[in-house]
Amino acid sequence: GKELQLSTDPDCSIILERMLHSMDDVVIRVFADRLCGSYVQLAQHRFGSHVCQTLLEVAPSTISREARGRIAKPTDSDNKNGVLRTMTELTVAISEELLPSLSQLILDPFGAHVLLSLLVLLSPQIARNQDSSHPNTLTRSKKSAAYKSRQGSMKSILSSRTEQLSTATVPTSFQDVAVRFVDALRESTDANEIRAFAANKVANPVLQVMIDLEAQQGKSDTPGSLIDSVLMGTISSLAQGTEPEQSDYVETLLRDPTASHLFEALVRHAPTKAFQALWKLYFKGKLARLCSHPVANFVVSKAIARLDSPNFSEALQEVEPVSSKLIRTGRTGVLKFLVDQAVAAGDHEEAVGEMLCRAVDVEESTIQLLIPCLLTLKSRKAYSKATSSVDDPEASLEPIEPNVQGAVILQSMLKLSDPHNQRVIQSIHAQPTDEILTLSRHPVSSRVLDAFLDSPSVPLRDKRKFLLSLMGSYHVLVDDRIGSRVGDRCWACADPFLREKIARSILPHEMTLSASYYGKYFARNLHLMMLKRDAAAWRDRQRDQKKAVAGTNNAEAVKIKVDATPTDANDSTQPKKRKRAAEDEIDALFSKASNARKTLGQAKDKDEPALEPETAKVSDPQLNEVLGAIKKVSKKEGKRKSKKS
Repeated sequence: GKELQLSTDPDCSIILERMLHSMDDVVIRVFADRLCGSYVQLAQHRFGSHVCQTLLEVAPSTISREARGRIAKPTDSDNKNGVLRTMTELTVAISEELLPSLSQLILDPFGAHVLLSLLVLLSPQIARNQDSSHPNTLTRSKKSAAYKSRQGSMKSILSSRTEQLSTATVPTSFQDVAVRFVDALRESTDANEIRAFAANKVANPVLQVMIDLEAQQGKSDTPGSLIDSVLMGTISSLAQGTEPEQSDYVETLLRDPTASHLFEALVRHAPTKAFQALWKLYFKGKLARLCSHPVANFVVSKAIARLDSPNFSEALQEVEPVSSKLIRTGRTGVLKFLVDQAVAAGDHEEAVGEMLCRAVDVEESTIQLLIPCLLTLKSRKAYSKATSSVDDPEASLEPIEPNVQGAVILQSMLKLSDPHNQRVIQSIHAQPTDEILTLSRHPVSSRVLDAFLDSPSVPLRDKRKFLLSLMGSYHVLVDDRIGSRVGDRCWACADPFLREKIARSILPHEMTLSASYYGKYFARNLHLMMLKRDAAAWRDRQRDQKKAVAGTNNAEAVKIKVDATPTDANDSTQPKKRKRAAEDEIDALFSKASNARKTLGQAKDKDEPALEPETAKVSDPQLNEVLGAIKKVSKKEGKRKSKKS
């Protein structure tokens, strides 16, 4: 009966949050039931709100099991106080309790986050597009998310990780409850109050989720909807057949650091006609200024993803005159989304590639400079000046380090279909080997090489040409923290023929790589000892590995991979240590002393002919000496044991 006191205590609430992750279904239901009637007060409490959020975050696993018919039954002692409600029923009860206080909670700094957690529980599709590595960014504040990350992984000590990552299943009744939240917000607040929520840092995330829910319910295109209220009656005007007028309020949403996030949600969920009106009123003809704005460029990037082919072509023409300025100032978000949209639509890919080349003043004759210019976000002249001479004081002051924004653009350009991605590919081929090694050792520029090797749109002939250009330099490439990862991708991309060439180029440097902290892992993956002993078996192993990797997405291919892994029955071809190799040689000596049939059965090496029975019977003087010494040692040990006994 002390649940309320524990939830509001600054120290006990932290322990209670961690315990919630390890509670079984019955205990969670009992705890949630004990808090019923106090959720409004807890949601507005500094510490109790975090307990409510954690409870709503662990509830989906219990609700999913209940939806599948796996309802945990309480013990007889728990039934003395009445019937324990299921977590599904308790979630509906919590929603009923919070609904009357919706307008109060949406403006509360603690209650707004509890409201977000409840809405995500009712409709998991809201958080489906969130970053899986940061699952609390939608429902938690920045301060709370940072504190949770310092606490470590919150997981149950009783259930497995795979069970926690299972897909959440919610009952259909939750959709009706979510509809009631949207309707309650529309009924309890007028259009002016909803527009005031846009600039409020607390209410803005809740309003975004409400707009998402409204779009899922198919009510966004109705007059008086939340989107219609924020857009100053744009949808109502379209429904009446009149052209919507431009609003100064909506203009401010584009440039406000808080309200711009709401505008991004409006762009994503607005009906088609409403979005076309938005584009015509607030984006068309103004992209040159909006793309370089520190806030509005994010909204423009989201809007580009919804453009049709004619509007996309017009947007390219508007952005091209300021593309060089965007490169110079580092506002490359719009350029990156233009490339991504061209890849997704499969249209205007050539125009996008030409625009980016002109942005850094690179032509066909100077295609070699495309990679370094985009990586450093400099034009061709600025890059040449920065790298011209050390004696030039101005050149030495300019940084020429690879830039994250430039690397992201290059990765997107490599996703263009062939031959539209040939500009970047030709620039990579034009780089000297020393420059490729330098790029592979930097944490930013190495990502471009990763994208080149992983992109399915890059032809195999170009990947093969790249791998051959590094022949003789792989031992230098993998002897680095970042370069070893690029080397692993090169090895995974190579076919069996190229793998043998790479492995044989590594053989003279085997001892050097074995002493390298990073290179030893790459050399170990090559199985160089097996290549030297049995080249045919090594080739068979590489072919089997390529076949298995090609079918990783197929369950049958995965099974074939497991069956085909132990292709080589002789473990001596896969030594892990020198001591292991010595033991295999002794085993080989003993195997020669066996009978002729056993010798014939073990002769699997194609390079060595099988021993004939007459040859097997011939005594080997060295073998006899070894066997005699072992027998003498065994006799001495037997005598010592008999004396001790």
